[in-house]
Amino acid sequence: MKMLKVALAALVMVAMVTPVIAEDRLSLSGEMRVRAFHNDIDIDGVDSDTNTYANQRLRIAGKIAVAEGVSVTFRTDITEGTNWGDSSSFGSGPDNPERSNGFGHARSGSQQQWDRAHLDITKGDFHLRAGQQYVGSGGTWAVDTQDSGLALDIAAGVPVKLFMIVDDDNGGTNNADAFLYGAFADFKGDSFKSKLILSGYNDGEEEEVYLVGVNGTLNLDAIKLFGEVDFFTGDSDDAAGVDAFGTQLFVDASLAASDTATFGAQLFYALGDDEDKQYVRLGNGFNGWDPVYDVGTNLDNEEIKLTGFFFNVFDFTEQSAGVVGGRLYTALKLSDSLNLGASAAYLQEEEDAIVEKDGYALAAGLTYAILENTSIQLQLQYEDFDVETVATGVTSDYDAFRAGTGIFVKF
Repeated sequence: MKMLKVALAALVMVAMVTPVIAEDRLSLSGEMRVRAFHNDIDIDGVDSDTNTYANQRLRIAGKIAVAEGVSVTFRTDITEGTNWGDSSSFGSGPDNPERSNGFGHARSGSQQQWDRAHLDITKGDFHLRAGQQYVGSGGTWAVDTQDSGLALDIAAGVPVKLFMIVDDDNGGTNNADAFLYGAFADFKGDSFKSKLILSGYNDGEEEEVYLVGVNGTLNLDAIKLFGEVDFFTGDSDDAAGVDAFGTQLFVDASLAASDTATFGAQLFYALGDDEDKQYVRLGNGFNGWDPVYDVGTNLDNEEIKLTGFFFNVFDFTEQSAGVVGGRLYTALKLSDSLNLGASAAYLQEEEDAIVEKDGYALAAGLTYAILENTSIQLQLQYEDFDVETVATGVTSDYDAFRAGTGIFVKF
């Protein structure tokens, strides 16, 4: 009996200690958001699409410290992709092919999405990441992808990242032969930093595209300057042998007029071509860069982004016509809890042989911290564009009002 009591006591102690050990090794972070949106689109004076809806997402990310220099990371999104009231928002329901998670896989609200699952090994100046991960170049996000592969960071005098992503155009086959690969090199000074971007994509068939880009940031006390230029070349995915091309420039100049007010201006320029196919990035666009509506909230790159209209600012016509445009913006900190942002942009095509398109986009946003790590956010947008198809002479006037709001809790 005495031995039995000792054994039971030992089991109780193990049960009590094990969760503590697990908690020390596992760190969690994430966000819960509940949002509502309203879209009112008008084409040629006809109210063509008006809708109001709400949705939510619970994102949980975890890092398990396996040993010194070794960790495993995961990130999952729960109840994302289905609006409140949809039949598939609870329990099991069919996938909705019209909704994707940003990298090609259909989803419904009942599904749990795992967008990151990778291991990290750090030894000396080398850091290896293997598994499903995100790779992005920053700036114009000319490389922007989330998929499975390898990335190696080398902390040399000039830090370098090498990466190889198995892409297969997100087709989901077992014999993937499409690859996104490349290297980033970072250069830093006292007030200056720059990144060299080299990348390529090969789908195993017709498509073989190469990218060379460079960006730089200069900090001069209250003035901050950023610029990036990217060049794309190669063969597009068109079976007819259409070439891939792309030359794009982005410039951002901002002035911190005070501790509470920043003003800035941006320039967008990209060559158009009426014969070849324009490329603006390599990868599946998981990050979804949307500078036209960036006013400091977490809503600009979501449901009120004009999907199918602003696929990317450098190809905003989606007809390889390029862009010539500019934007003015401001960010105001009215208190420790309240931030405001506003933006006004004008865009037109660079090549008018196929399409002529021009207009303006206005946006304003508010972020109010009601409690620690908890905020209410609001964003309003208005767009007005004229479009003419050159071959037919058909013209249309497009304008839209869009609004989004939400409660965001980070942990």
